[in-house]
Amino acid sequence: MQDFVLKLSEPILLATHGMRDADAAVSAADQLSESTGRPVRVIAVLEPPPLVASAFVPPVDHSWLDRRNTLLARVQKQIVDVVGHDPEWPIDVRTGSPALTIANVAATVNAVVIVMGLGQHHLIERAIGSETALHTLRLACAPVLAVPPTFTTLPQRALVATDFGDAAEAAAQEALALFPSLTHLLLLHVAPRWDMQPTAFAQWREGYARQAGPAMKRMIDQLDAPFTVTVSEEIRDGKPTRQILAAADEFDAQLFIVGSKGLSFVDRMLVGSTASGIIRGARDAVFAFPIAAMATHGARYAAGGKETSRT
Repeated sequence: MQDFVLKLSEPILLATHGMRDADAAVSAADQLSESTGRPVRVIAVLEPPPLVASAFVPPVDHSWLDRRNTLLARVQKQIVDVVGHDPEWPIDVRTGSPALTIANVAATVNAVVIVMGLGQHHLIERAIGSETALHTLRLACAPVLAVPPTFTTLPQRALVATDFGDAAEAAAQEALALFPSLTHLLLLHVAPRWDMQPTAFAQWREGYARQAGPAMKRMIDQLDAPFTVTVSEEIRDGKPTRQILAAADEFDAQLFIVGSKGLSFVDRMLVGSTASGIIRGARDAVFAFPIAAMATHGARYAAGGKETSRT
């Protein structure tokens, strides 16, 4: 009974505008609901018309209701077309800034994850999609799953980008709970390269490896992944985003798992250069866990236990 209540209290929040590049997000939300038993709620945001100069009297937006109804009808049709039937997900249409509105609704409904589109690989469409996901991640206290239009099925192979911090570990734990489909995890840590004399760098790197190795082992032990999931590890040198994207190709990863650390204003705005670089450059789905989510989601792992609602 407690398991059932937990699932109902933490729905999957699907953010969509009803356009084709968000079809994959609808499919991802449906598959997550099917595999975890969690309900889906839908948020569609109608951006307000641009402000006019204060010297002019703003026109009355008689078309707002028409625009709202058009958006609602488009989202309803999209869901039926993608799912194959009407799942009767509640749809909330609001007006405002998309990222801020999505983040606020996620907090209100205590969403376990926000599912949204990542955008096409065409420059303009991808920029819009990835930036919306980044803005949402900056503002939200819930994980964000951003999926590209090529997404078809829940991932089996995932790459976890880790700096051995709490956010990275919580991101991996949350991913294990949300994606029962996972069978392989690669924990990847990218050591920094310093601009120093080669011999000095080699000595520094040797000492770094002596610390990184045990840290990786501790993370694996704390993850306590189910026996159905094979966990491997790798430590590389270089620029983090470049190495992570390259390793994902080699590992044939279908999902990137990243933790976003930092609670200061600057950190929240940047979301971490690695998380930003992955969201902007990934060809596959990205599951990003903001450290602000540790206040609620992280409590599940505080005692060292796994997610109680895992199926």
